[in-house]
Amino acid sequence: MLVRALAIVSTLCSALLLGGCAVSGLLPDWMSTDVAGPEPAYRFIIANKLRDVLGDAAPSDKLEISGAARIDSLKGASWRVCLKAQKFPLLPRYYAIFFQRGQMVDTRLSVLIDQCELQGYAPFDWQTEMNNPPAR
Repeated sequence: MLVRALAIVSTLCSALLLGGCAVSGLLPDWMSTDVAGPEPAYRFIIANKLRDVLGDAAPSDKLEISGAARIDSLKGASWRVCLKAQKFPLLPRYYAIFFQRGQMVDTRLSVLIDQCELQGYAPFDWQTEMNNPPAR
């Protein structure tokens, strides 16, 4: 009886340990330098996907863009770029755009942890950038 109980406990422990190995493939690789990839050609990508970023907001607003910053997020290492859309002087809207391996993977209205309000911005002429693909 004792031998059978020990065998069951041993089998359960083995299953739990091996189950953890199967789950580890689903988690992001936080330490790899390859997760975020090189700095993306974010100006060109954002200009061509501006409707995805702004939604129904008019792209005719005055737009400004920040530089790319490498950050760690829940989805692993990413590049974050902030976009500032301003129609009226006192009411800017900030958007956070995230890239991994040269692809836009997420976009949202900026929240406190994005710190988009603290970034430095440069004018963003999206119509010019749309027709200016990155050099390879």
